[in-house]
Amino acid sequence: MFVQSEYSEKRHLVSWDGFDVFLLFFLWLILLGGGVGAMLYIFSGQTDSVNVVPPVKTTTQHPLSQLLEQGKESPIILFVAFFSGVLTAPITEEFLFRLLFLGWLEKKSNYWRNYYKYSKYFPFRFLFIPGFFSIIVISIIFALAHGGKRTEQPVDIQFYSMIGVGIVNLFLFCFGIFYLAVIRGVGIWEFVFKPNRIFYDILIAAGIFLASAPFLFSLHWLLCNNFPDRVTDPVPLFLFSIILGVLYFRTGRLFPCIMLHAFLNGFSFTVLILSI
Repeated sequence: MFVQSEYSEKRHLVSWDGFDVFLLFFLWLILLGGGVGAMLYIFSGQTDSVNVVPPVKTTTQHPLSQLLEQGKESPIILFVAFFSGVLTAPITEEFLFRLLFLGWLEKKSNYWRNYYKYSKYFPFRFLFIPGFFSIIVISIIFALAHGGKRTEQPVDIQFYSMIGVGIVNLFLFCFGIFYLAVIRGVGIWEFVFKPNRIFYDILIAAGIFLASAPFLFSLHWLLCNNFPDRVTDPVPLFLFSIILGVLYFRTGRLFPCIMLHAFLNGFSFTVLILSI
């Protein structure tokens, strides 16, 4: 079944439901804990990184930034950081937050939108604008997922943790696509990419990145300088998630969202290396 509005391209209505969203998110979290723990156990001889070396202090630095700061001259560390932060993170996060969660939430909001015609005097009618509610909700969750307390860890702990995260992300994406195809009968060409639109998707992702990156990075710089003792990532990431949500809603495809996310992470990766 297809769905289309004046705001978007013609696209398939998602066939998965809330159980599938919960299952794959839960699996991702379990695998992250198990994958990182397994890497630390195999290579460091411990199952809990906190027990290896007690954290010296809390920090506002992202783990990827800590890893690059401690080992940027190592080609292996650079490759692991790039693999985890620039390649696998955008693929898996966009699959989970945009395709899976946003797609399902938008399907549910289509039912709620049926009440729009009865809401002439409802003071919050803007909530019924196609995509508005689902994009805002997902953006809040996405931003909060990138916040929280961080601790300084030695380079070997960060290194093996990043390997575990990268492997889990890649596995979860492949398993998720397989799961949706087998259980829900979803074809990858329906929601992920269309061969005849790949070049267009890359161009539109690059254009949006060039238009939004100066503002996002300027905002991040201002927040970091004015609130040095706080993790400020969620604020620009909330706005970035709105952009990603609108892009997914307009195209109905995951590929341009992955490319836009990868452009942002890749630029951040380059800036980190040059600034350390």
